[in-house]
Amino acid sequence: MVFSIQVTCLVSGGKDSVLALWVALHKYEVQSIITIHPEKSDSYLFHTPNSRHVGLIANMLNIPHLTSYSSDNNLNREVMVLKDILEETNTEAVITGGLRSDFQRYKFNRAAKLAGMKCFNPLWRLKPEKLILELLTNNFTVIFVAVASMGFSKDLLGKKITFETLERIRKFTQGTDLSLTGEGGEYESFVLNAPFFPSEIKILRSKVHWDESREEGSYEILEAKLIEKNSFFR
Repeated sequence: MVFSIQVTCLVSGGKDSVLALWVALHKYEVQSIITIHPEKSDSYLFHTPNSRHVGLIANMLNIPHLTSYSSDNNLNREVMVLKDILEETNTEAVITGGLRSDFQRYKFNRAAKLAGMKCFNPLWRLKPEKLILELLTNNFTVIFVAVASMGFSKDLLGKKITFETLERIRKFTQGTDLSLTGEGGEYESFVLNAPFFPSEIKILRSKVHWDESREEGSYEILEAKLIEKNSFFR
């Protein structure tokens, strides 16, 4: 059932925001997609790796895509950047993919309130196992695009999240404070395909960045394009 509430969706390209977008498309009238591009990797609120490719998702879904930039990691300025772009949407609410971070939830709600809107978090407190299984059983194609924690090694970068990698992650996160869903910054992801995508994203060129001393790195998508799912030519 779709309610006649007009919303905008905050989408980074990661698994949580894309799953939240899918939920929103079933429940509300999605008028636009918003992506904030932080210029520094230590943003308090916004997912960084490969967010510039979210336009491909908006294009295939034929949803207007609004973008803005956050020039530093000043928290108050990040809230105001989000508030300003929310005001441009003329919608009633913003949808986010927030899972468990009360800090981010409060700040997103703050930006929405300043813009005269509501903030909905459809995945809030969803159990980690359930979220990952939701993605896998519905044939989402999700890759690791950043790792930054013990056990999340270089070889994961660019790899798909599968039942096998899920089991691997479960083994070294069990009994620790590490998150199976990457909620604590252990890893970040990007969605190449989803059940509601009319096309899939094909990576043409990429580059792995790795800091050996810090044992963390990222997978940069340098070039990508859309391929229709019913296309015989790949």
